[in-house]
Amino acid sequence: MNLRHTAVALALVGWYLMAPPQTRTWWVGPQRSDGAAPLSRWTNEQSFDKADVCEAARLAAQQNGGDAAIGSGYALCVATDDPRLKSF
Repeated sequence: MNLRHTAVALALVGWYLMAPPQTRTWWVGPQRSDGAAPLSRWTNEQSFDKADVCEAARLAAQQNGGDAAIGSGYALCVATDDPRLKSF
């Protein structure tokens, strides 16, 4: 692959702001974020064109304590072509 093909491939990569699944320890009680769950089970909360914009949104949600899943501190910015997003 030459430099032009590499640049085009990188330009096509987007970013997802992913939130972990919510779970409960028992059938009652507060939900908690399952940061140990495989990335294929996480929820795509938002999509972005650039990694730095995704990271800024993640930090803002964490600081503002908005959505419980995103604000928990477990949310991640993940490239759309990340192999961990594929379920096995």
